[in-house]
Amino acid sequence: MKDAKLGIRRSATGGLALRLIGVLTLAILPLALISFYQTAQVMKESDNLSETVLLDRTERAASRERELIQQAIGAAKALAETEIVMVEDANLCNGVLQSLVQGDNTYSMAGYITSSGRVACASETTDEILRVGRDMYSKIQQSDPAAEFWSNTSTGPKAALSLAVPVGPESARQGYVWISIPYALANIMLQNGSNDVDLVIFDATGAVLAADFTEEELVSFLPQGRSLSDFVQPNRQLYTGPNQNGEKRQFAVVPIMEDQAFVMGSWEPEDIAPFPLMGRVMALYFPLLMWGVGILVAYFGTHRLVIRHIQRLRVWMRLYAAGRSEVGSARLDNAPEELEAVAQAFREMAQRLSEQERQRAEDLTEKTILLKEVHHRVKNNLQLICSIMNMQVRNARSDEAKRLLRRVQERVMALAAVHRYLYTARKLSMVRADLLLEDIISQMVVIGGMDRRDSRVKISTNFAPIEITPEQSVPLSLLVTEAITNAVKYSGAGQGGEGWISLVLSDNGDDEVCFSIVNSKGSVKMADIRDEPSLGRGLIQSFASQLQGRIETEDLPERYGIHVTFDIMYDQEVEDAAA
Repeated sequence: MKDAKLGIRRSATGGLALRLIGVLTLAILPLALISFYQTAQVMKESDNLSETVLLDRTERAASRERELIQQAIGAAKALAETEIVMVEDANLCNGVLQSLVQGDNTYSMAGYITSSGRVACASETTDEILRVGRDMYSKIQQSDPAAEFWSNTSTGPKAALSLAVPVGPESARQGYVWISIPYALANIMLQNGSNDVDLVIFDATGAVLAADFTEEELVSFLPQGRSLSDFVQPNRQLYTGPNQNGEKRQFAVVPIMEDQAFVMGSWEPEDIAPFPLMGRVMALYFPLLMWGVGILVAYFGTHRLVIRHIQRLRVWMRLYAAGRSEVGSARLDNAPEELEAVAQAFREMAQRLSEQERQRAEDLTEKTILLKEVHHRVKNNLQLICSIMNMQVRNARSDEAKRLLRRVQERVMALAAVHRYLYTARKLSMVRADLLLEDIISQMVVIGGMDRRDSRVKISTNFAPIEITPEQSVPLSLLVTEAITNAVKYSGAGQGGEGWISLVLSDNGDDEVCFSIVNSKGSVKMADIRDEPSLGRGLIQSFASQLQGRIETEDLPERYGIHVTFDIMYDQEVEDAAA
């Protein structure tokens, strides 16, 4: 039973549904890994594409600013080539610079600074012009005087970007021509027709030169933990990180003028996931979704096509095992051909087994009837023999002949009692020893005349309800008959007293049985009796030997007893059926 329970538990834990989940998990695992890899590649390509687009838009903004600066540098160089005009005629110089500014809205002011730092001429003769000129000269002296230089100069309504170009060779430097570009124009050039990219121009010191948003917005625009001066490099740069507000953004930096001016573009990277909560973990969500849907579809499909039919077959088997034979007409509901074939095989098997069981029951009934009829006929024949012997007893002339015939008659009646019990018993495989012995004793009392006044013997019995095999019932019956006969003979009945006999059939356990017969003693000494040859004692020993038992005797002054102990010898077929 324990092994069966363990087998049921193992079959429950290793059921079809759990195994199906394991197989589908193994099948979907490669797809999940491929999905992870492909999604990672798509995300990487998306990031690269986003950075490329941002860099391209920043580059276009830088190219517009670069074109504006180069145009201003070209104009300044053209003026520097006319150094005679700049140096020798101040009025002419003023007129040329004034015409340049008034004829082109690209410039807000222009001027000529001598090598000593004096503003010799300008597009306007105002204090602002003079201040800008002094600032430009101061910055020129701090940098390379032989190169073009531009910087953030002036504030207020005329805030501008200013650049300077040297006049004359380095050995005979005459001065510098400077031109200023208004902030408003620089900001217009930064606008690229879309609001998704924020642009800012800064110089080599990290100072902002121009931006397409306000100063308040500039604070949150800058990368977190970094300043614009950290991006001053001659090459283009890409950077992804949070801004001052903690928002994830991408940054691109493109130089306008090498080591002098740079453009930074920034935008929020696009999320290509279809749902906001999925984001970059879509590579995990999708395989899990595939796995879950696959498990549900496979489970319900398998339950519909296989499991429910198997469960129904199991119910049929349990019903058939319980003795219900109506499963032969049961049918499955829209089962697959393979399971329908199994069900048909089970129905045919159940039908064959039922037919065999029915035939076996009929054969068993017929054999039982025949066996009981045999016992009946044997019992009748033995009773007929007893009747003939009874006639012989009445016709016998000597008491010895009558006594001998009575002894034989008792033995025959003991055999007849066994066959009578088997004829009337419901179960032929085992015999109730207590009932059989009661029947034998009652017949001996009637036939032997133990209740007559001259030979009265008091008989007491104590028989436990014990079953023995029919093979053991015959030697036990004959043994009891011989033992009772001897006990009556030597119990002292008819010698002026009333003898007594006690018969006990007890169960010692472990299929061990003990039959005991104890009788009172008359005047005859049992030692003299043992020395005389006796057919009764020989028969008792022979019957005990057939029972494979042990004989123990007790000889006391007032009583004599015989104890026979034997084991119940079950039929091997009975033991196999019980197992």
